[in-house]
Formats: sequence, C-alpha cells, structure tokens
Amino acid sequence: MVWLESIRLHSGSPQTRRKAIESLAAAGKLPGLKLLIPSLCDPDPQVRRAAAKALGPFNEEFSVAARVGALADVSTQVRAAAATTLRQVQDPRWLQPLLKSARDPDPTVRLAAIIALGQDPDPLVTATLLDRLADPDARVRSAAAQALELQADPAHLTHFLALLADEHFEVRITAIQFLRRFHDPDIVPALVPRLADPDSDVRRAAALALGATRNLVALEPLVLSLADEEPAVRHAAAAALEEIDPRWVRTNAAQRAIPQIEALRTNPRPWIAAAAEKVLEKLREAKDRDTEIWKRESGIRNL
Repeated sequence: MVWLESIRLHSGSPQTRRKAIESLAAAGKLPGLKLLIPSLCDPDPQVRRAAAKALGPFNEEFSVAARVGALADVSTQVRAAAATTLRQVQDPRWLQPLLKSARDPDPTVRLAAIIALGQDPDPLVTATLLDRLADPDARVRSAAAQALELQADPAHLTHFLALLADEHFEVRITAIQFLRRFHDPDIVPALVPRLADPDSDVRRAAALALGATRNLVALEPLVLSLADEEPAVRHAAAAALEEIDPRWVRTNAAQRAIPQIEALRTNPRPWIAAAAEKVLEKLREAKDRDTEIWKRESGIRNL
C-alpha cells in the first residue's frame, strides 16, 4: 500500500501526513522510505521531526544524507531528532555534523548531539565533550560529564574536580563517581565538603567515594555523617568507615568527632538528634570497652 501512503504524504492535514510517515516506517521497505526524504522539508515541524525519526534505524545511503541535512533544519525539534538518530548509522559522515550540533544555539539539540556522540574515543569527540562541561545548560553539562566519566581517563581529573562545585546535583554526582574510580587518597580534601552538600544523593556518593580512598583522614568527617538526616547517607557513611578501617570506632579520629556529635543532640530536627544519640552510644560503648580492657590488662580492675 505504498502508493496509498504516498498520496497521504501530500494531504493538507499534518496529522494525516505524520500517520503516513509512521506507516511507511513500520513497513521498513526501501521504496517507501525514500518517499520520506521530501517530508524532511515539510512545512509542519512535527511532520519533519517524524520523518527524521523514521529514517533513524535504517542504514541506507539516502538516510545518512537526509539526516545530515536535517541537522540544519530551522526547527529545533527536527535538528534534535536528526542528532538523536544519526549515530545509529555506521557511516563516517555522522561525526562532523554531530560535532557541529554539539554547539547548536538550542540546548535541546546540543543535548541530543552529546548523547549521540557518546563515549566515542575519537579525540575530536573528547575535546567537544570537555568543552561542553562548561555549557550553560545543566542537562548538556550532565550528559557530557557522564560520557567522559565512562571513559575513565585520569587526564580528565582536573576537569572533574572543578565539577564538584557545579550548581546541578547530577553533575556533582557524576564528578564524584569519576573520582571514585581511581581510589586516590589525595582527593579526600576535595570530597569531604560534599558530605555537607544540600543534595542527599551527592552526600551519599561522596561518602562511598571517600570509603574507596581508604584514607584515614576521611574517618572523622565520615563519623559525623553517621548523624546525617537521610538514612541512605548514614548507611553509606557506615559502609565507608568499615571499608577504611573495620575498627574505626576505636580510632582517635572517631573520638575526636564526639564533641560535634554531642552538639547535634540538640538539633531541632528530631531525626538528626536521634541519629546523633545512636552514634554517641556506639562511640561511648567502644571507649568504655577499651577502658575495661586496659584495666584488666593493667591488673587494676579492683583498685
């Protein structure tokens, strides 16, 4: 029924034209797909978007050329759809158009291009992703950071340290996940402030990353996180402490945290006060137990 759909593609109704595109795409036949190329210039942006999307899954010569052309469409939706689908075609011509789209004036198009570029090892892609870490749109920064995080290149350490201060929580989390990969004890000073981050997911990620460093310097701030208002953060801090030193509760660092934990007992938020009380109980039990052991070993228990 290609002939019928070809007639519907010239209907005066944009909705009818979109339905014809969907029908031809579903059939997946080359003659019908070729009919969609003119629809990339349809006066209705929704129709143009549908045509660009429909051509996406097909590795055909006309499809590559059509979508590269669609990246210059006046409609943001069409450019974004073309960027989203272009990478699906195994053709070297996708790279340069997508690199250009990663700097499109519209953030939706830049986001689609960054996602399409993905973790490609090409140096041009990496340079573009690094550039987009400073994008004014948080979604684009986050997508670029996630792609670079999966590359796990130590050369990008400085960039991710800077992202710890990004205004968007997802970017900060991605930065922490990148740093966690390297188990580097030297990153502790950069991670500790994130234990006080306004977002609980960031605090949780920071606690787990600190545990991965196995740096004893992280013990005291992690003990304080045992009184965090969010259970997930408290559990992450407990796991991190165990990873650094299973006997953390008997360390000097843990004892140094006691005054600050005690201060939290009067916190107006009852769940913080209750968590602080539990931490203090655990620390005091360890201290009393150590005192008892010392007395027994010193032979002065009954003095």
